[in-house]
Amino acid sequence: MKARPHEFAAIFRPKSHAVIGASADETKFGGLFLRALLTFGYPGRLYPVNPGETNIFGLKTFARVADIPDPVEFATITTPAPTVPAIVEECLAGGIKAVQILSSGFREAGPEGQRLEEQIAATAARGIRVIGPNCFGVYSPAGGLTILPGAALPRDSGTVALISQSGGYAIRGAERACGWGIRFSQVVSYGNGCDINECDLLEYFCHDPNTKIMLSYIEGPRQGRRFFELLRQACRTKPVILWKGGLTGGGARAVASHTGSLAADETVWDALFRQTGAVMVKSLDEMIDTALAFLHLPHYSGRRLAVIGGGGAIGVAAADACEMGGLSVPQFSLELQSRLEAMLPPAGASTRNPVDMGSPFPLPSAFRSVLETVLSEGEVDLVVVSELSLSVAGPAMARRMGDSGLHSLLAGAVAESAQVPVELRRKWDRPLVMVLPVESVSADDIEAEEGRRKVADYYLSQGIPVFLSLERAVRALANVSGYYERRETLASGE
Repeated sequence: MKARPHEFAAIFRPKSHAVIGASADETKFGGLFLRALLTFGYPGRLYPVNPGETNIFGLKTFARVADIPDPVEFATITTPAPTVPAIVEECLAGGIKAVQILSSGFREAGPEGQRLEEQIAATAARGIRVIGPNCFGVYSPAGGLTILPGAALPRDSGTVALISQSGGYAIRGAERACGWGIRFSQVVSYGNGCDINECDLLEYFCHDPNTKIMLSYIEGPRQGRRFFELLRQACRTKPVILWKGGLTGGGARAVASHTGSLAADETVWDALFRQTGAVMVKSLDEMIDTALAFLHLPHYSGRRLAVIGGGGAIGVAAADACEMGGLSVPQFSLELQSRLEAMLPPAGASTRNPVDMGSPFPLPSAFRSVLETVLSEGEVDLVVVSELSLSVAGPAMARRMGDSGLHSLLAGAVAESAQVPVELRRKWDRPLVMVLPVESVSADDIEAEEGRRKVADYYLSQGIPVFLSLERAVRALANVSGYYERRETLASGE
């Protein structure tokens, strides 16, 4: 059954919510989920349902859905699989508009689970919408709903939607992306998708004015032709970043036991990406990196990069990464090289592109001069500052050495250098990317890592995307550029 936009109001912004299988035991899904809702701050009326309880977390608890005296819009079901079909039937009879089923043990578990799921689908066809089964649910900041177990997710909404057949990747994706400043309109873990599936969600978010970018982890669409047409329609106006799980033989076998989906041949999916304009990614990190690039570089479409770094090998690696990623690092004109030479040390530096500053710890004044010169010339489409901000570790290193004077000096230089990209990006309105790698995972370096994260957060707050490596930056930039190129090509061919 096709989902209509108005039907999602009860799913994303329900005014009342029954948690069926709620428990005071937070080691159980029902207890964990109810506690997460309360902690997150669900603003509507909340009704725990459990025949063995009368009060859970201070809330009056009902034995059955039929015992709830007020109208209920939405329900979450956490009870064992054999009990679920009858509960969905009871929810339909009680006027509940939609349910999400967190319970597993359905199609992915074999023939008996398949039978149970078919019963649920048959009930859904009679007038109640179903998310799941075998899912983690919905995260909707505007509606006060959170995904299992995301009590700590942000309450502020954003412009990115995440559709995930995997519950684990839905919560990991939401948590990891939020750490990079990405905020969501909604995140939906839809599991087996016996009723509402990836097509329904894709269609909804395609027309949702609050969603500008769509992310999706999918193991296998159940309506192939509809999925193709919707994907092609969505990509005309919004980027759709898609991670297809199960393209390898081993992955396909894992998919079958996870959500019971059928994996398709890799060549079929390659053709789908080419013909729809969707952005293909191969990992959760690449998905988030690409979303970050789209958010902060919404009109970027060039492939010519300038890379500014500190060290000869860093420049070589940068050139290799860009070329292998489908981007170019064009040699600067002799005039531009000559201007840069006057700003850099006579030995140990390079001005061709990539630019080698001669040190990972350049003086703020030199950094400013070089970056402004490259930004202002217009010989490239985007500038990447790679691994110059190693200096964020300097104050921590000096403190460990017991040199308070050096600590103060380095801290001041770091603060001054950190301002340079922000000020120059505002001045020249040119695309700029920062690469701030994690230099050490040792507990002894936690202060340096804290400094790096503060610098990264500052750049992100100022609209400058930050990546953990040049290779990850290049993949994200190539994805963004490729999307706009394909969109233009597909539009011209229509």
